[in-house]
Amino acid sequence: MTAKKPATAWKDDSTGPGRPAELTAEQNQAVTDRWEAARAAHKELDAAVEAVEEALRDSHGAKLEGKQHRLMGLKAFRRKVALQVEDHVPLEAILRTVRDLNRYTLTFTPDAYTEGVRHTYALLHERGYAIVPGSEQNTWEDPVYKAFRAVWQRPDGTARFEIAFHTPDSYRVKTENRHLYDLYRESHLRPLGEEPPENMTESHEDAAKIVQQQRYGKVPAKESK
Repeated sequence: MTAKKPATAWKDDSTGPGRPAELTAEQNQAVTDRWEAARAAHKELDAAVEAVEEALRDSHGAKLEGKQHRLMGLKAFRRKVALQVEDHVPLEAILRTVRDLNRYTLTFTPDAYTEGVRHTYALLHERGYAIVPGSEQNTWEDPVYKAFRAVWQRPDGTARFEIAFHTPDSYRVKTENRHLYDLYRESHLRPLGEEPPENMTESHEDAAKIVQQQRYGKVPAKESK
């Protein structure tokens, strides 16, 4: 068997706006190893989430969306880690606590949404997965991104994966807003005091936020718990 080639230093070659990102060879090796572990886990995690979809499809309208995005790309992960390292977050802490290398999206019909989420919890618990304390995020009141997200893991802390719960309409709007959301979010990735690039003016950010709010305003709300 051929020995795995060691990772070299990495530098983001993107030409778009935002902070530059780079990793030393040692950092890049650790990041690559963590990503490879996530890739190795995705078949097991696919099976768990697909079982939820199958069990709740007829009763709650469950649908697994965006399966092609279930594993974060290696380049995106490197950039995410590099920016946090630049902000003086210890690399070991980043790799230990990363939650969304493996991520899924489940949609439920609005009238069955809450029960669909609850049944998902029960079904994953039956498979031996536990909710990561503090990982639940309810952003249905957020004008920019409406969903409920939570992270599960094995009891030993491995194979973490995130599920974002949407209704069909909120997922559609989220998909349509993807580029606008990135545009709005980019402003929060700049170091304090750094001037925005020419194509990232305050008016562009405000416009992105307003368009997203208008789109979400047309989405039927999920039923209350």
